[in-house]
Amino acid sequence: GPPAGAVVIAHRGASAEAPEHTFAAYDRAVAQGADYLELDLQRTADGALVILHDTVLDRTARGPADACTGPVAERTLEQLGRCEVGSWFGEAQPELADPAFAGEPIPTLAQVLERYGGAQRLYIETKAPDASPGMEEALVAALDDAGLGDGADGRVIVQSFSADSLRRVGALRPDLPLV
Repeated sequence: GPPAGAVVIAHRGASAEAPEHTFAAYDRAVAQGADYLELDLQRTADGALVILHDTVLDRTARGPADACTGPVAERTLEQLGRCEVGSWFGEAQPELADPAFAGEPIPTLAQVLERYGGAQRLYIETKAPDASPGMEEALVAALDDAGLGDGADGRVIVQSFSADSLRRVGALRPDLPLV
């Protein structure tokens, strides 16, 4: 196990053993005792918040090309609903292939908050926020809806490589820990 006092952040979930940013990877991370689930936040063309690392769908999404390729920001939530992000994992690592991974959906932030927000701490990264105006407001609204909005209890940490994104989150929720 980890050293005493260490905080375990499951990067993209248990992504060494299951397809990154899927319920399979998050469930496995929870079962393994992760302190935080790390979520990469993207915004769709119609403003929905989804969990996917890459700004472009091609590496991990499979499904109709008109819905499951190209930039996430140019696809609607309905289009992303036609994609699955599990089967690529077995293609990339045949020794870890599992038929159960095929068909894993692209999770929405709301789904992740509903499934894990009550008991699991979350480490949320805003990805490409400067190209997705309103991402921070939508994130805070989703956290509020899930009862996680004040941030003072440390159950949610927000990370970004954009200083402007962190400033926007901080202005909306001064008590939310930022990285």
